[in-house]
Amino acid sequence: MLSTDDVNLSQIARMAGVGRVAVVNWRRRHGGLDATGGTQESPTFPRAAAEQWLRALGKLPQTTPAEPATLTFEGGQTVTAYVPDLRVPGPGDRYDRYEEFGGYIAAEGRDGIPWPRASVRIDVPGQTPYEVTDANVDISYAGGNWQYLSLIWPAPRRQLLATTPTTAPTKER
Repeated sequence: MLSTDDVNLSQIARMAGVGRVAVVNWRRRHGGLDATGGTQESPTFPRAAAEQWLRALGKLPQTTPAEPATLTFEGGQTVTAYVPDLRVPGPGDRYDRYEEFGGYIAAEGRDGIPWPRASVRIDVPGQTPYEVTDANVDISYAGGNWQYLSLIWPAPRRQLLATTPTTAPTKER
């Protein structure tokens, strides 16, 4: 069982926004990340060491906030998502019509999350809050008491909630 301070290869891959195989290859090629638990097939690593290793390789997205995000689902259920990540693909990306939000939640926090679709307000520290309507909801096992929450939606379903300052009307002279 993983402690909240330990991560496995799949979790490290999510931090970097890649597949598990990429992390395995980086470990073979670059070294520098030693397992402290788990098995040979499924090693575990201290979360802080994994983040530092990814940063040293230039593989940790700079936009990953250190503070958790707050998700408020239609109906009032509130969940805290750790290591939140919003992916907004650019032109030419393979899946350029869909956006995705992901983050780790406590397993007991999943009760009451609408499934398989939900409307949700997402507040990520340092970013403009936004609302998503009718997102696909996926919750997968991440180890220990943690699960990975993923929300996927077509780009037009995301609406920023910041107020835009308006200029006062001017009188014509």
